[in-house]
Amino acid sequence: MIRNLGHISIRTRDIELSTKFYRDILGVPFSRREETERFYVVFLQLGDTEIELLQLKNGEYEKRADGPVDHMAFFVEDLDAAMQKLKEHQVVVLSDTVREVFGWRVMFVQGPDGERIELMEVIK
Repeated sequence: MIRNLGHISIRTRDIELSTKFYRDILGVPFSRREETERFYVVFLQLGDTEIELLQLKNGEYEKRADGPVDHMAFFVEDLDAAMQKLKEHQVVVLSDTVREVFGWRVMFVQGPDGERIELMEVIK
């Protein structure tokens, strides 16, 4: 039935700031820019999955309050190097220390609109 994840959608206050965060800091490649009647939309391509950034055209910020989604997680090759780069860009780090769980080293950071992002490195 389900084949793979299509996209993750994130509502943003500032689509340019969020695009720079995901593209330039996290390194997710830009795919395309679109518009709907209500939204400016930027897609970034992460393997077979896209990150869809949405900003309301009227300038308001409408944060979704419903649903149980807690965070999104991305694999990295080198967690220490990734965390160093994020700290250099003053990204908010939500974890005090690296945790080891389920065979991964993990840390949590915060995206530009408060979204929780988990970075995971496979323990070798």
